[in-house]
Amino acid sequence: MRELLEESGQEPDGPLRFVGWAGFLLAPAQRAEYGALFTGPALVRRPFEANAEIGAMCWCDLNAPLSGRVSAIDVHLARLTRPTVAG
Repeated sequence: MRELLEESGQEPDGPLRFVGWAGFLLAPAQRAEYGALFTGPALVRRPFEANAEIGAMCWCDLNAPLSGRVSAIDVHLARLTRPTVAG
């Protein structure tokens, strides 16, 4: 919750739910990184201010094509936090 607030200015309006681990390699050194993924409700969109860790942030509809410069890994990780639909 601390990282969410520090990096995005957002505060959850309820408990966060752990959804899994993300592992990836960072270029150019191909250094292995791991992060825990959480999801939870945020009823109010608070303003974002750029900081040393994140220069920009935007809201998007993960069910629609994304425009602009968006990292494929960020889209993939965001989709992992959405609830799955049983079918």
